[in-house]
This record gives sequence, structure tokens and C-alpha cells, in this order.
Amino acid sequence: MGWVILIIGFLIIIYCLAILAAPRTARRTIDFFFIGSRLYLAGFIRLVLGVGLLFLSSYTKLWGYVVTIGLLAAASGLSIFFFPLRRTKKVLSRIQNQSDTVLRLWTIVALAIWSFLIYAIVPLH
Repeated sequence: MGWVILIIGFLIIIYCLAILAAPRTARRTIDFFFIGSRLYLAGFIRLVLGVGLLFLSSYTKLWGYVVTIGLLAAASGLSIFFFPLRRTKKVLSRIQNQSDTVLRLWTIVALAIWSFLIYAIVPLH
């Protein structure tokens, strides 16, 4: 399970670097999830990732950090199923209309969170 989370983490870091280079990548991703009910897919992925982090937390160096990120990911994944799609899409459209600088700043925050998460998960040996 730990290796799956690490692979996902490295893929997210690569995606963040792509957004830093070209913020239109984030806009294209948001466009992808605007189609139909694909937003529920994102919610399901976040929910599974959060639960996976919660199960993995007892085997990590910084279990409190991993539990916190796991709870936040699971809660955000569940929230997509409880809010109407039009409301969630409205929030995403606001994010999509942000300037390139703001998108890059949010990407730097995500990059820091995932880098620290990978550091917490990687075994000591």
C-alpha cells in the first residue's frame, strides 16, 4: 500500500512541476472534470487516497502529519458527493479563472505538502 501512495505522490509532484511550467495544464484538467459527472471520479480518488493514507499512517515517520492529510483528503473526497455539482463546478470555475501567478502559488503549496508527505512515508532504512 505504501508503494502505491508513493507512486501517486511522485505523479502528483510531476504534475505540479508541469503546472509550474505551464499553468494552462491546470485549466485543461479542470475542463476535463467539468464534463458530465467526472467530478465524482475525482471525489472517489480523493476518498480512496485519504483512506489509504489513514491505513498507512501507523507505519510512517510523521504519523500525525499523514493522518491529518489523510483526513483532509477523505473529507474533501466525501464533500464532493454531498454538495450539488453546480456548486462545486462554480468553485472550480473560480479557480480556473485565477491568474497564472495565483495558480503557480497554489501549485507551490501543493508541491510542498506532497514533498513533505513523501518524506514522511519513505522508510528510514
